[in-house]
Amino acid sequence: MIVLNNTGASVDLLLRKGAVFVKTFTLETSAGTPINLTGYTFASQIRTQAGVLSATLTCTIINAGQGTFSISLGAPAIAALTVGTRYVWDLEYTNNSATAELMRGYVDIVNE
Repeated sequence: MIVLNNTGASVDLLLRKGAVFVKTFTLETSAGTPINLTGYTFASQIRTQAGVLSATLTCTIINAGQGTFSISLGAPAIAALTVGTRYVWDLEYTNNSATAELMRGYVDIVNE
């Protein structure tokens, strides 16, 4: 569960070489009510700490009315990342022409 507020949540990711990465989230108000994601779009990227784009995650709304969405990255894209290198990632949402950061954190890559 992620609460929509004015500061992005810190969420670290662990990606395993040879595997597909999928993580599902539910976006809720601070009262625990799901936020309807109709009209929302999401964008997410993995970058080196120097800011070089390394991968773009796929963002999919699973159930707009229940506030659920996922981020994913295929095995070939993970294979292109370097084990032992710490990357950074972020996830932004856009709704009604307003864009804000929802999550950010570190990404670590490990062998199978």
